[in-house]
Amino acid sequence: MRVLLVSANREQIPDPVFPLGLACIAAALRNAGHRLDVADLCFGRHPLRALCEQVAVFRPDIIGLSLRNIDNAAYPLTVDYLSLHREVVDTLREVSQAPVVLGGSGFSILPGAYMEALGGDWGIVGEGEQSFVDLLAALENGVDPVGLPGLVTPGVSPAATSLSVQMTPVQRPKTWWQGLRPARDLFDYARYVRRGGMGNMQTKRGCVFKCSYCTYPLLEGNRFRCREAGDVVDELEALQRDYGPHPVFFVDSILNFPRGHVEAICEEILRRGLKVSWSCYATPVKLDRRQAGLMARAGCDGIELGSDAADDSQLVQLGKSFDAETVERASRYCMEAGLKVCQTVIFGAPGETEASVRATCRVLRRMHPVAVVAMTGVRLYPGTPLTGSLVEQGLVQQDEIGLLPAFFVDPAVAEFLPGFLQQQAQQAGNWVLPGLVPPLLPGSQRLLRGMGISGPLWRLLHKPWMHYFNSNKFRRPNTSWGVPDRKHKLL
Repeated sequence: MRVLLVSANREQIPDPVFPLGLACIAAALRNAGHRLDVADLCFGRHPLRALCEQVAVFRPDIIGLSLRNIDNAAYPLTVDYLSLHREVVDTLREVSQAPVVLGGSGFSILPGAYMEALGGDWGIVGEGEQSFVDLLAALENGVDPVGLPGLVTPGVSPAATSLSVQMTPVQRPKTWWQGLRPARDLFDYARYVRRGGMGNMQTKRGCVFKCSYCTYPLLEGNRFRCREAGDVVDELEALQRDYGPHPVFFVDSILNFPRGHVEAICEEILRRGLKVSWSCYATPVKLDRRQAGLMARAGCDGIELGSDAADDSQLVQLGKSFDAETVERASRYCMEAGLKVCQTVIFGAPGETEASVRATCRVLRRMHPVAVVAMTGVRLYPGTPLTGSLVEQGLVQQDEIGLLPAFFVDPAVAEFLPGFLQQQAQQAGNWVLPGLVPPLLPGSQRLLRGMGISGPLWRLLHKPWMHYFNSNKFRRPNTSWGVPDRKHKLL
């Protein structure tokens, strides 16, 4: 079949991100013998006009539309992507009769709501490499695809007033990577490296941790399914050979767990003498001196530690399996090894108090990270333990959790939090508050990348000129949460 794959993501702040998941789908479809074309809407001044022209030339039999994110998950400066997604579907309907299959992580979080809002013909939840191939095979053979694993089928509800969906259990193969190498050649990967400062890779799927707000276990399962170290380094080596030396970010929910996984990858990099810089998300759990030192020797030069808090009571509320002492210890080991550390934290979760906010801020100052990315409020997603708990307590209504971005800030800190965090950011000079102050202007991002600066941009915050520039953004703290509108809800 002639299959057009469309990457709907147009967000370029803080950086454009290569559509790795869709590249894996493309590889699976190509392996199955289908003829492919790819439309990437991230670049270009008139992406929808270019999409129309591409559809007219290619004449697809079916279109796969990948929805990476629902919104930017920041409050109150929330950017909701639904209207952009709807614009893409409307454009496709105007120029093609081909069925539209919705997928991607954003769709998988809210499949029913997105099917109704966008009018998809089918949808695929979770990992689509096998499900999409199976769907195409069924359509080619004239077989009803209903019942295929991971497939979402629209239908009319009994009341005939809204759409209902049927969905069968999702496939999560343990050896998902075998015979699957992302089809980067179908995309402009080199442009992502130039504009985004780095490439990306995935070494495993799933997550065993139980962070109360997180969707990773819902999307990828609650068990780790790890690639073999040799296979990971084969891909890493091929990227450096095919596209020239460039930094790589590992997109795993966390790279340094389970124990032995990142160690095996690092040892393989060192055994081959591969010179490459890379960065990743990491957890403080089990992050000791040996692990930090090995990662540094293997080329890691930046870690985003998902601590979320540095107050014991809040760590419990967020479902974390470690305490504040573990956070400090892990940060110290990383810095001793020469790794740059960015601490990511969330303020305003249930149970947050002025005392817990101040406690986390004291620990952050004591750790001296290169950067701090602090989110104000917790994004609520359907199916997470946090959302379930809030609904059970009557603090949130179930029907409030849907396509409209919903956030929770504990009332005890609602008035205190925005002004205090901006004061902390102004004094520290290395904080980023995505929900309160725009972290980066598009022109500034393009300028920095045009200067050849690669890797995560938060690593620049230790430089005096960036420190001064960043501090100035917070000289006039805005203590308002912003004007409420239909683009986000504070619950």
